[in-house]
Amino acid sequence: MTRIVQTLTALLVAAAPAHAWAQDGGAPPDASLSVRDDGPPLAFGKKLAVGGYGGLDVAYTRMFGRDGALVGIQGALLLDHRLSLGLAGYGWTNPQQGPSDSFGNERQFETGYGGVTVRYSLYTPSLPVYVSLGALFGGGAIALVNEDDHDGEWDDTDEDVFGVVQPDVTLHANLTPWMRLGVTAGYRFTSNVASSGFDESDMNGWVLGGQLQFGSF
Repeated sequence: MTRIVQTLTALLVAAAPAHAWAQDGGAPPDASLSVRDDGPPLAFGKKLAVGGYGGLDVAYTRMFGRDGALVGIQGALLLDHRLSLGLAGYGWTNPQQGPSDSFGNERQFETGYGGVTVRYSLYTPSLPVYVSLGALFGGGAIALVNEDDHDGEWDDTDEDVFGVVQPDVTLHANLTPWMRLGVTAGYRFTSNVASSGFDESDMNGWVLGGQLQFGSF
């Protein structure tokens, strides 16, 4: 309605003779003053859809020469239903036996990693199943902990920090507007691994798993 009124006002100003305004001793009004200023243009446009999600990941992988599972969580901001920027973290569920400490207490190598995630979805509006391409960029740590120590704290003196890059491809299926499933395949690349004889070949490997996510997609 406001736009219609603005348009009619501009037409009346343009059509009215100049002397009609001069009779009142004034000047014709500037039609441009009636146009609303919405500010500078936006990089993503004015119809950018903003959503987000969080979820649980479970995946098979291999570390330290052992098969096991990664369990993790992730959350992200979703822009225009396609580009997601978020965080993710994973823990290894099958730790490797390590050397005993000076008191004879048994210890094991535990590890986890996490970082920033970037993902882009390739979909068509008519299909609920689509592919996303993405990667995790971050770091992790290998730590020697006592097997009887259940407080979740790592001894920093027996900790080795490493870098991680994990590209992946995910097949998503939107079940509802607020829930989706995913099947993921990726590969974990690590760097600067030098803990108790381990190296990158003990940490690098395939990651195959699934996701359950909740949010606004």
